[in-house]
Amino acid sequence: MKNTFFCPSRFGMLCRKEIVENWRALLLRVLLMYGVIALLLLWNGYAEYVYLDLDSYQAIYEEDPAWSFVYVVAFWSLFGFGAIAASLTMEKMRDKEGRFSVLMLPATSFEKFFSRWLISTVGYLVAFFLVFELADFTRVAVFSLVRPDLSELIEPIKLWDMGLMKEPEYARWYLITMYFFVQSLFVLGSAVWPKNSFLKTFAAVMLIVFVYFLLSATLVNSLGKMGGNYPFIFRSMFAERTLCPILSAFFAVFALVNWTLAYFRFRESEIIQRM
Repeated sequence: MKNTFFCPSRFGMLCRKEIVENWRALLLRVLLMYGVIALLLLWNGYAEYVYLDLDSYQAIYEEDPAWSFVYVVAFWSLFGFGAIAASLTMEKMRDKEGRFSVLMLPATSFEKFFSRWLISTVGYLVAFFLVFELADFTRVAVFSLVRPDLSELIEPIKLWDMGLMKEPEYARWYLITMYFFVQSLFVLGSAVWPKNSFLKTFAAVMLIVFVYFLLSATLVNSLGKMGGNYPFIFRSMFAERTLCPILSAFFAVFALVNWTLAYFRFRESEIIQRM
């Protein structure tokens, strides 16, 4: 193997190898994701549709009554399952045998890292949207049979037309970059702690968030005691239209930083880890 940084043909074979060798585990995870989302949507559908009076409901509302809950499930499941998928990026590095298999593979460190990043990030997003659409169509099919009189009211949502896409552009970019930032934290955690990566990363993130809010509250209280007008100044200076682009840039930059740190941590991995 030539010691090049990136070879497209070799990278393609590496991605194929990753998918072929792990297709059973990947399929089980996709089915698990579908089962959890479908159960949540069916449970909510039962609560919304079974005893719904169509005439009185249509006199007030026009859209499917389950949509508000479906949007919530879409948002939190995207983040939750995304964090779990990211924390499994370096799952093969948990033990000596796995590290030996990965590190002795005839490919560059960047190709090995990028192939796993591609599956846990881009591959996960594709699988999530397909699975969520399938789960939502399951909800529509089941309750269209249970309540045929509501068949015109029960409709599948369009993920690309959900609340996120109806927001101003700056709010959309804010949520999109926030997702990739959160996902990058768990990719970095997977590179640092291959064992129990999700739990350790989640605990570390919660600790950082707690310290941040504690320091923020202390700072605001101190500024309030000094003059009393600082909270108003902060609200006017960091208005929604100003704060969202700033946070979007922050999330985008630090997502790239986290992915880069994860790559360098992976590149420095050893078959026998030293204390």
